[in-house]
Amino acid sequence: MITKKIISELEDISAIHDDDGSAAGDVLRSLSGLSILETTPRSSGEEELIEVALQDRCDFIVSDDIRAIPKLKRANLPIIFSSHLLYYIYREGIISKVEGLVALEKMRTRRSWKENIIYIAGMQLFK
Repeated sequence: MITKKIISELEDISAIHDDDGSAAGDVLRSLSGLSILETTPRSSGEEELIEVALQDRCDFIVSDDIRAIPKLKRANLPIIFSSHLLYYIYREGIISKVEGLVALEKMRTRRSWKENIIYIAGMQLFK
């Protein structure tokens, strides 16, 4: 499932000609199987995410926005980082451990994570 605000944010990102823009374009091209949820218009994707979560439509929330976590906790659902999602994709056999670790390193470099909690959490999972 996805919301209109998230689709709009992905469209904005995909307009930029870099790796993130390319990835956003890939996501937009793969939306055919997803339900578009109707939500109250919000100022950010995180706020829409909270609304969806509060409607009990999600098992967990994925966000790398450390500053948004206090807000996201209002949904009273587990919050995981993208590095956790990457690990779960590996555990499901969709990618290999090496592919997962390479992707994690690329995320670290592109997002200037250095030794932040998102990267550390991902490395701990892959150990």
